[in-house]
Parts: sequence; C-alpha cells; structure tokens
Amino acid sequence: MTKMYKEDYIGYGFISSGPEDAPLPFCLICNSALSNEALVPSKLKRHLETKHPAVKAQPKEYFENIRAQQNKQAKKLTNYLKLPEKGLIASYKVAQLLAKRKKAHTEAESVIAPALAIVVETILGPDAAEKVKKVPLSNDTISRRIEDLSSDLQDQICEHFDAPDDEVSLLWSLQVDESTDVSGKAQLLAFIRFIKDEKCVNEFLFCKDLQTTTKGEDIFNVVNENILLFKLQWKNCVSVCTDGCPSMQGNRKGFVTLVRQENPNVLVVHCMIHREALAFKSLPKDLMSVLDQVITVVNFIKSRPLASRLFSQLCEAMDSDYKCLLYHTNVRWLSRGKVLKRVVQLKAELISFLEAEKKDFGFSIHDEIWWVKVTFLSDLFDKLNSLNLSLQGPSENIITASSKLKSFGEKLSLWQSKISKGVFDCFPTYNECASNKEITPEILYTLTHLQSALQHYFPTVGSNEYGWVSYPFGNNEATNLTTEEEEQLIDLKNDAVLKSSFAEKSLDVFWISINKLYPAISLKAIKIILPFASSWFCEFGFSALTEIKSKKRERLLTIDAEMRVCLSTLEPRLDRICSQKQAHPSH
Repeated sequence: MTKMYKEDYIGYGFISSGPEDAPLPFCLICNSALSNEALVPSKLKRHLETKHPAVKAQPKEYFENIRAQQNKQAKKLTNYLKLPEKGLIASYKVAQLLAKRKKAHTEAESVIAPALAIVVETILGPDAAEKVKKVPLSNDTISRRIEDLSSDLQDQICEHFDAPDDEVSLLWSLQVDESTDVSGKAQLLAFIRFIKDEKCVNEFLFCKDLQTTTKGEDIFNVVNENILLFKLQWKNCVSVCTDGCPSMQGNRKGFVTLVRQENPNVLVVHCMIHREALAFKSLPKDLMSVLDQVITVVNFIKSRPLASRLFSQLCEAMDSDYKCLLYHTNVRWLSRGKVLKRVVQLKAELISFLEAEKKDFGFSIHDEIWWVKVTFLSDLFDKLNSLNLSLQGPSENIITASSKLKSFGEKLSLWQSKISKGVFDCFPTYNECASNKEITPEILYTLTHLQSALQHYFPTVGSNEYGWVSYPFGNNEATNLTTEEEEQLIDLKNDAVLKSSFAEKSLDVFWISINKLYPAISLKAIKIILPFASSWFCEFGFSALTEIKSKKRERLLTIDAEMRVCLSTLEPRLDRICSQKQAHPSH
C-alpha cells in the first residue's frame, strides 16, 4: 500500500519529492531520497538519529528554515534556466545581424556584448547587465548560429518545391556566374526566381568552390548537385541566365548546352547589362583617342600621391566643388562616364595644374575642340550610365529591360534628327560650348554607330512581341500562341473586372492571380516574366562576397552559409530553430 507524506514529517528533516500519488521522503540534510516504504515516522527518525546525530535535537522550525532556503535557491535556478531560452533567441538574432552586415563573428564577443553590458548596466542596473552577459556570443557560437539559420532558410526552399501549392509554383529560373575570391578560389554563385505567395521571389541558391577547373562541365556538375539538393527538377526550369562566357555558352560542353540536354525547352538569356556594355564599348577612332587621352591625364595625377595631393590643394584654393579626380577602371561599366563628368567639372583646375607640371601628353590641353569632344563624351556616357543603371535591380525582367532598350534606341534616332538640325539641347553640357557645331559630323556618326551596335546585340529589341504581356487589354499582336491561348487572351481582353484591377497590381502578381481563371495564357505569360534579364543578382552577390571574405577573413570556410543568411529574402524561423536546439542541445 502506497504511503502518503504528512506535514509533520518536516520535524524529522524530510520533505516530499517525486509524484504526488507515490511520494518519496527527501532528506534536507544529505539531499537523498528514500523509498516510499520509509515514509513512516519510525524510519524517518532512525535516519535522522543515525545519519545526522548533530541535528537530531533541532526543533521543527530549523528544518522549515532549511526548506525555505532550498525553495529560494530552486527559484533562482529556475530563473537561471529560463534565461538561455531568451538568450538563445538573442544569440541567433545577433548572428543574423552580423551576417547581414557582413561583419566578423568575433565582433559579437569583442564589441556587441561589452557594449550591451555597458548600456544595460547604465540604464537598468548591474543585475540586468549580468543577465545580458550570459547570452552566448562567442566566435564559435556565432558560427554555429549562422549555420543553423542557413539550414533553416535552405529547408524553406526545399519544402516549397517538395510540396508546392500548384503546378505554377514548381517553375523556376536560374542565374549563374563564376568569379575568383580574394584567396584565389573560383566561386560559383547561383540565384533562382520562383513563385511564392502569388508573386515572383528572388532567392539566393548557393555559393560553392570550383575545386579544379572552371569548364562548363565542372559548372554543370556543381549546379546539378545543388539542384537535386534543393528538390528542384530541370524539367521545371524556365530559363538560365549567364554572362555569355565560353564556359557557359560553349556549343559542345558549355554549361547551357549541358542544361539543354536535361531540358531542351529551357530559355537561355545572355545578360542584357553585359550585352549593353559590349554594344556601347566601342567608339569611333577619333573619339576613342580623346577618351584614351583623358584617361592618361587622370591616371598621371591619380597614380602619383604627391601630384594627387597638390591637385587637391589647387582645387581647394580655387574653391572648387570637387577636390579630386576619379580613377578609371575597365571592369566597372559606369567608370568612364563618371571620370569624364568629373574632368569636365574640373576643367579650369586641370588646365592650371597641367600648365605648372609642363608634361607633354601628345596633345594640347588648351585645344578647345578637344574639350568640346570631351564634353560630348561626358554627356553621352552620362546617358549610357543612366541606361545601365535602369537595367539593374531585383525586379527587372526581360519585358522591362527590353522596353528600356527599345526606348533608348528610339532616343538615338531622335538625337540624330535633332543634331542634324543644329539642336543640341539633348546633350546639355555640350550645348553650352561655343564651338559645339565643329564636331557635328562626328556626333552623327557616333550615334549611328551606337544604334547599329544596339541592333547587333539586341536584334529583337525593336519588336513588340511581349506587348500582350505588358498590357493584355490592348490591340498588341500576340505571336507563337496556341489556339487555346489565343482564345483565353480574347476572353481576358474583354474581362472588364480584371481590366479595372490591372493597374493596381504588379505585372507578375496580376498574371499569377488569374492562373485559375485563364490557366493556359497565364502560364505562357508567367514563363515570359519569370526569366532573369541580367546577372545583376550574381554581381550583387560577388560584391557581398568581397566584403564577407576579405583579406582578414580569407580562411573563412562557411561561405555558403554566410552568403545565404546575408542575401536571403526569406526570414529564418527562429522559434522552430530554438525548439530544435533545446530538444537536441548537443547538436
């Protein structure tokens, strides 16, 4: 028969422990539990007299005081054990913040933790500061936290494609590029665009080392391995966007060739920003010579510290808006426009400085026609830079990029017409020059040359093949549509309710939202909207990689996890991560 605990037993130094229906006597002196059978006065008294004779004569209040002290300690222990639950979440949030800001893991322990302690102690007192100090923020802890966050973000993508909402949610587009990091390793970077929550989502996929060569086959093997890891299928791949280099575009063993073996219908996009840069890279011989001369002058000053300091002092003495020139870099597409613009802005300062230097550059710095050409180039590249910038960004697709390039081509025709009539206001800085009519033939030739280059690199840019996607309620001619798709497009054109809501939604959201009403034409439009127009995301990712894997952190091993937490648009599920961590604390 089960014996029950009585409050009088505290006089023998025992309290109740264990389950209420089968309590065990627990000794307050030696902290040992006896069996339920010992829960009788005679056995409890014998334990007290034989094991603890020094306290056998103590009154009941003595043992009650011990019990009160132990209860107080237990309460403190409970509060202490609750702190890691909050501290764990705080630790993950700090790790995410460091990854987003591309900072070293050691900054959590060396900077953030001491700063928090100072702030909390000053405002809330030393007790609160002690709790903050218990938040785990060591270097190794932050590394593990980032890996956990990355794993959760990766799981979210896998879960999306493992259990999609509908057939459209299975579709995805890929963007791939390769570059070399600060330690000399070849890094392969990939992003995907897919449909989640009825809108297009751009998401970081992976950043992996290419262990040996960087051939198309090597790139495909790494990409294919990760495609399988993320539960993706090549048959659902709508497009692949690359920079068009030989390893990507090769006819026999190029990356896109191997992709087409998996999915012959995949659309291959050569980065539009890259093509735009190639189209406008070349200039007529005379203007190219002027550009080279400008770069020579700039590099003469910028490459010499003393000359650069003297030029800055001269600019300051002349009360200039700017104090220095800008370096030209071939790999930076916007560099030429910025260099030329700054040279024109510091024209007087440059003439004064080069006169004092008496350096022979092979041309006269006082030649007004030379400066007119520089001014025209400055205006021209300013417009090219604006076009380049407009093609960048996370929301760009083939439709928006094509419309901007088509618009620029029409502007080139307009500028030719204006210049031939002696109207130069399309190039404002050049328009202010007194001798602006001197180089009119060269300007017309340059604009014609650029228009030809644009047509060469973008042969379909003048067509309106995507007009029905941009505005399905107009009279745009739709090509390459099946009969079913054309019928649904006609129904859509005459749907007054959808027409009224079209302007309220973004293009991708609109077409995704009507998928159940008009599945065939909606699917056709989504496959046009989904592809990447450029490798902008990869370039953005490589910029982040340069900051994350700096010279001081070139031995960093968890690049993929760091990049995922830094660049992902998804939010990690902290509650789920923490619950898993507490269930398996050793993991």
